[in-house]
Amino acid sequence: MTVLSTPSKASDPASAGSLLPWVDTAKGICILLVVLMHTVLGIEKEFGQSGYLREVVAWTKPFRIPDFFMLSGFLAAGIGKLGWREFIDRKILHYAYFYLLWLAIIIVLKSLPAGSGAPAQIIAGLTSGLVEPFSTLWFIYVLPLFILGARLARGWAIFPIIFAALILHFAASAYPAGGSFAMVSQLTSSTAINSFTLFFIFFLAGYFGRQLIEKLVQLTDRSLIVSSVILAGWAGAHSAALHAGITVIPGFTLIFGIAGGLAVAVLAVLIVRAGWLGWLAYCGRHSLAIYLTFVIPMAVTREIFAATGLLKQPDLVAAVTFAAAILLPLLLERVTAGQTIQFLFKRPLWARLPYPGRTQ
Repeated sequence: MTVLSTPSKASDPASAGSLLPWVDTAKGICILLVVLMHTVLGIEKEFGQSGYLREVVAWTKPFRIPDFFMLSGFLAAGIGKLGWREFIDRKILHYAYFYLLWLAIIIVLKSLPAGSGAPAQIIAGLTSGLVEPFSTLWFIYVLPLFILGARLARGWAIFPIIFAALILHFAASAYPAGGSFAMVSQLTSSTAINSFTLFFIFFLAGYFGRQLIEKLVQLTDRSLIVSSVILAGWAGAHSAALHAGITVIPGFTLIFGIAGGLAVAVLAVLIVRAGWLGWLAYCGRHSLAIYLTFVIPMAVTREIFAATGLLKQPDLVAAVTFAAAILLPLLLERVTAGQTIQFLFKRPLWARLPYPGRTQ
């Protein structure tokens, strides 16, 4: 059985409709790991307790976000063939629309308890959000910059751009933040700059390494034994390096980030081959909806438990909160489809640029 198929028009893990089953599954794994991280750390902060799930969050730190951007780069292979007008519409305005829309929605919801001070808070939040990525929406903020950078990496410009991305990653990883649970840089005071410098190289790795990734996927699909050995070997090396503190050393951050991204691809192929966990692929196809909205049900569920004390064991609270943060966005997207408010997850025509061959 071969899971590799025709490339999708999608260019990132936050897009639905991929024609690559393993990519959908890998996207599903990534979005679940991201939501789990925010869920566990939020509950730990709220309750002052930690559970076993924090170890899962710590173990996935070296590759969780790098893999997201590698998948983005992998799926962006066709951007060089797009006309500039189509490119701007599909790869720049697309993300700008969802970023601004959900920036406004989340800021309004956060300001509601402020009462009469809400209008001023909303205006200040919107203004700040144009320059400084807002909370979890930073991924949507920087992704168009990565896509634009990859498009410009053509001909003679390829090597200096890759070299610059490497230097930027080394610089950013030399000033780590986020502790044991999140790969973050404090190179500057700007989240946008820090995120760009830290992760651009992973996007380029997926973009320029597409053929190598495809060969790995094909090898995995042909041999269960080989792929299982690869996965087990990676897991052992990853755990040992993590325990020894090697994964946070600049340069090794790149090695273990890419290795982890490839391991997720191998795991995704095995899952598809076995016919297991189809819901992971569903989450991957609808990961934009999850990513945009998970913070709302996550926060609400967490506050309910904090106020009522219905559950107190942190792992149980995290499990229920995590489920709500995944399922409620998927339900909201399903309910709004075809309705007046479908603009929450589907960009309306007025927010699109016309270009030759555009479909509705």
